[in-house]
Amino acid sequence: MEGRAQFIKLQAAGNGTLTIVNVYVAQTSRNRAFLWKAISRAEFDSDNTIIGGDFNHQEETSCRGIASGRQMHGREAASWHHMTLQYGLSNAWCLDNFRKMSKKAYTFDNGRSGASSAVSGIDKFMVSQDLDSRGGRIESTISIKKFSDHSPLLISIWGQATDTGNPARYFDTSMLEEAEGKTALLQALARDTRPHPVTKAGHPGWKRP
Repeated sequence: MEGRAQFIKLQAAGNGTLTIVNVYVAQTSRNRAFLWKAISRAEFDSDNTIIGGDFNHQEETSCRGIASGRQMHGREAASWHHMTLQYGLSNAWCLDNFRKMSKKAYTFDNGRSGASSAVSGIDKFMVSQDLDSRGGRIESTISIKKFSDHSPLLISIWGQATDTGNPARYFDTSMLEEAEGKTALLQALARDTRPHPVTKAGHPGWKRP
């Protein structure tokens, strides 16, 4: 989908390859589903992957503690889960290894007050497992209304792993409610035989079916 995603592949000395994908995702569920599928089909042959930008949806609510915004369902949810499982992606904001440098959890603010006010965390960084184990810092900065109703989201990743154990990985257990999501999860679990923590829906970790 032209104009919605671009990527760059980097070679880091001694640290393998890194693919960074920048996205500006459509507001419709159908077009978002197409984009997740396109990214999955790209099959980036990299040691690590980061996908960041304006996702125009928020699949998780508990880790940020704010209103959810557009919810995923049907084909979009299935293609999203397939993509995150394929690249082993987790939302950096929800990971314990990434220190939150600000209390401000939202990145979008419609600038209104009262009952019509709305904020959400539709801008994010999804990071692969090794980057999760390295950890780092993430910060939602102040909004500059004259430029945008979105505020910059900044991320820093440490050069070496800070955790030698099994890093938490973020997957919404609602995917177990749909046949396609459950199939994708079972396939991923079959490829990954290491133990993972069992957690409630909306929290970091695996939950085995």
